[in-house]
Amino acid sequence: MELFDRNGYHGTGLKEILDACQVSRGSFYNFFGSKEEFAVEIIRHYQDLGFAHWTLQLDPHGDYAAQLRRQIEAEIDQDQEHCFRMGSLLVNLSGEIGSASDAFRGAIAAATERMLEAIETDMRICQQQGTVRRDLSARALAELIWNSWQGALLRRQIEGSAEPLRTMVRLLWDQLLPATQARTP
Repeated sequence: MELFDRNGYHGTGLKEILDACQVSRGSFYNFFGSKEEFAVEIIRHYQDLGFAHWTLQLDPHGDYAAQLRRQIEAEIDQDQEHCFRMGSLLVNLSGEIGSASDAFRGAIAAATERMLEAIETDMRICQQQGTVRRDLSARALAELIWNSWQGALLRRQIEGSAEPLRTMVRLLWDQLLPATQARTP
């Protein structure tokens, strides 16, 4: 995971993978038919880590929207040195290999869908509490959050600053998500 995160898929050779994992070529091919199959498993594993991290310690009886914001802001603050856990590897691999094969496309799409479903559930709870606008579906809000996060991660990589992520959180939670911002026709 770290090699793909740092060097990308094409910049990571099989020898580097074997050396990092301390396995022989034969052992590798005993479990994976190719580097592509290995990368698909890395995407799935990364997505499992991201999903487990996202669903930690939220109390559905408290102000859920505020808890989500605090969790995201804590994620931004505590991970300045390394790439962010909620999508950076997916962002990188999506751009590099997302359309290279059906296996890559499927793994990235499945990882994204699982995160979207989790965020959609979160937004539904917030809507039930009346803290998030109801004029848009929970799914639409989830897609807004996920797409904004992914775009802000790209900008973070380019600019070398977490400010695009902080700006994204401020805009979403202060301007776009609150129930008071809902538009009436």
